[in-house]
Amino acid sequence: MTTKRSSGDIARRRRIADAADGYPARVTVVLYACVPPGTSEDDVVARLRRHAGARDWLVIGEVVDYTSTSTPLGFRPNWLGHARPLLTSGQAGGLVTTSRTDACFAELPEWLQEQHAFLSELMPAAAQGAA
Repeated sequence: MTTKRSSGDIARRRRIADAADGYPARVTVVLYACVPPGTSEDDVVARLRRHAGARDWLVIGEVVDYTSTSTPLGFRPNWLGHARPLLTSGQAGGLVTTSRTDACFAELPEWLQEQHAFLSELMPAAAQGAA
């Protein structure tokens, strides 16, 4: 008889095996996108997944807010209810987003540093002007 393991159980077993073998723990990240209402997030989230996968990061959450990118983070329900708690609790060691402007939070790098987390952007804010 085979038992289907949950994704949490698989991740826990992987961490135990890695620790036993002396491998460092994989970096955990949360993917975050903000898309205008009525827009599909599929392409954006797929790009974020590829970005994290190419770096062998373990994605522990995919969070999407359906609002204008100019909406402050404090008014984005999925940021507040899902992404932020993963970072503040230390479950996620990094935030992967399309750009810092997508996160719409000028203090984001400083806040992430306080959480001992990092920011990885698909398109850094400095490059957006050149695009």
